[in-house]
Amino acid sequence: MSAATPSGGLAFHEPPPSAGVRLFCLPHAGGSASLFRGWQKGMGADIEVCPVQLPGRENRLREPPLRELPRMMDLLVDVIAGHPDKPFALFGHSMGALLAFELSRTLRARGLPQPLHLFVASYRAPQTLQSAPATPSTHDIDVAEARRLGSALSLSGEMAEEMLSLMRGTLLADTALCESYRFTPGPPLTCPLSAFRGFDDYVPEDATLAWRELSTGPFSTQTFLGDHFFLRNTPRGLIQNLRRSLVKRPASSLPSSQETHR
Repeated sequence: MSAATPSGGLAFHEPPPSAGVRLFCLPHAGGSASLFRGWQKGMGADIEVCPVQLPGRENRLREPPLRELPRMMDLLVDVIAGHPDKPFALFGHSMGALLAFELSRTLRARGLPQPLHLFVASYRAPQTLQSAPATPSTHDIDVAEARRLGSALSLSGEMAEEMLSLMRGTLLADTALCESYRFTPGPPLTCPLSAFRGFDDYVPEDATLAWRELSTGPFSTQTFLGDHFFLRNTPRGLIQNLRRSLVKRPASSLPSSQETHR
């Protein structure tokens, strides 16, 4: 099976046989599983990187994207339930951070296994969203990026335009999901929680630090060079952080800390 072949809602999934923990990765609005396609090499054999492919993108391009959070949660719970034999952690970038957080709460509400660790990047803590000023951009993908993808896939002009049309629909659906979200107060999570951002991110530092309120587990934060899209050139320090959190010491022993990589 090729790396791009979907497996249980995943894509670019090359599981190491010896991995003891899975890391399910959720992309930004308009993004796709290919954002994480190079992560497995950096993670090594101890962690199985599981890039989640949401409907309406790449190999699921012709499936209608989901605009409602409850339907998205049902889909993501099914992805997690389809891989029940190992403990897991969740990583989400931008919209993916919101999905990972709500997925953690949904799993708990349904009496299902909880993530060992929740990693979020470039998204305001959900309880701060309603008081947030408008951001300079309500979306996470641009036409130039879509055209580069079409070129990389060697699509004809007509097919590339069709892809762009479909991707715009996906982006609109993702934006609708985010903009319709309303935070519902509830018991905090208990797992360790790590929040990341780019140094020039439009998500401010205080809104990143506010993630601390959403779990009673250890909290850490780290800032990397770059803007909201710093994952497009994934910092080596981020991969090292994830490995250190999941492999080199138990997640429950993580200290509360703040660190900036510039």
